[in-house]
Amino acid sequence: MKNISKIILTLLIISMFSCKSVDIQNEAPLQKVENYTKGKLDLMVAPFGLNGNEINVGNISEDGILHFRFPQIDLSKIEGSEYYLESIDRAVGMTFCNNKQIESFNKTIKVVDTKNIFLYKDGIQVGSLYPATKKEIEDNGSLNRYTSLVLGSYISWFYSDGAGIFKASCGVSFDEEYYKFEEVSEYNLKFKKGWNIVEHKLLEKQDWKNDASQGSLPKVMEIKTTTTIPKSINWYVKYWGK
Repeated sequence: MKNISKIILTLLIISMFSCKSVDIQNEAPLQKVENYTKGKLDLMVAPFGLNGNEINVGNISEDGILHFRFPQIDLSKIEGSEYYLESIDRAVGMTFCNNKQIESFNKTIKVVDTKNIFLYKDGIQVGSLYPATKKEIEDNGSLNRYTSLVLGSYISWFYSDGAGIFKASCGVSFDEEYYKFEEVSEYNLKFKKGWNIVEHKLLEKQDWKNDASQGSLPKVMEIKTTTTIPKSINWYVKYWGK
């Protein structure tokens, strides 16, 4: 019996270590695209560029359910990866701050944002997937001051080559004829090595108008890591395939 117990224990240990070959994130609750009709497609990200550097991170099934499997990757095997990795402060846009306060900052690690999740069919890009609380939030990214911004959040995945913390605030001053305010971004990021979910939330906006036009600009934003996808996130598909 002792020999059998040792064999079972050995098999369990081997199984535990073999599972580490792929970093499968626990995405709870169930993620689904509503009213989905495009069939089974692969989910790909391209933090290190297109044309062969795309990374498969799962698939979407015919019923619209998202099956994420973010793999462990070897940066040494990705050509040109070093050109995409940046220090955390540069990657999140701290370069243009007029008023900068940094509480914690691991300067040794490098990160890259995914920006987009693409949909592929038979190796051909046929669409994209956007995770946000509202579909209109995607238009916020244009930073066009004539746009009427939508409050809410979206998520992206950052790849980090190590573990580190970044807690900081960034203030950008605006002093124009029709608006005078400070845009404030608060960062609370705790990266582990590998893939990290980051929530980008617009909490307040600054509306303005003149005799000819009107619009709004970001006023208060919060950028933080999260261990699971927030329940408020919905999934929106843009499809350009045949």
